[in-house]
Amino acid sequence: MELSAKLEALLFFFGEPIELTTIARMLGISLEECEAVVSHYEQILISSNERGLIVLRRGSSIQLATKPELKEIGEAIVKDEFRESLTPAALETLALVSYLGPVTRATVDYIRGVNSSYSIRNLSMRGLVERGEEKGASFRYAPTQEFLKHIGISNIKMLPEYDRYHTLLETFARTMEETPVLEKEEKVSETPFDEPAKEITQ
Repeated sequence: MELSAKLEALLFFFGEPIELTTIARMLGISLEECEAVVSHYEQILISSNERGLIVLRRGSSIQLATKPELKEIGEAIVKDEFRESLTPAALETLALVSYLGPVTRATVDYIRGVNSSYSIRNLSMRGLVERGEEKGASFRYAPTQEFLKHIGISNIKMLPEYDRYHTLLETFARTMEETPVLEKEEKVSETPFDEPAKEITQ
């Protein structure tokens, strides 16, 4: 597979700024080669009228962003997000961040089995989760004080069965570090909520 395709997959997966040194390490190439791959990929996006993305550079890190001429689409999405109620995907993401946070988006993705960039951005814009300290190449997310006030608690540990679900999720998330990449796809469908579902009350 072309390195530019692998680069695109990495940027999509992270969904936030990622250091060039990290990209080079993950692709198994030198920093100089990484710069060349990024430049090539940038030209692919810029020269194509059928691509709606650009590479956004911030110091020594890069991320995907929409082309400026498509800002109307982004504005429409933002308006729609605030007009509509939270989606099941956003609620699921919020629950994971609340019970497991501070947590990286990669961990949330692993537990849910899908990319959570859109949901986390939605929650951040609504003031329900916030980006905190950086862990390795990724930021960690946690629920905001505004969210705690909104649901009427003063401490995140006051959530129903916090200790139990925090431990379950933490244990499950740990498998992300212990499981070979090729095996992860098979495991993500088995969430910690599957087994004890009968004990959960409405």
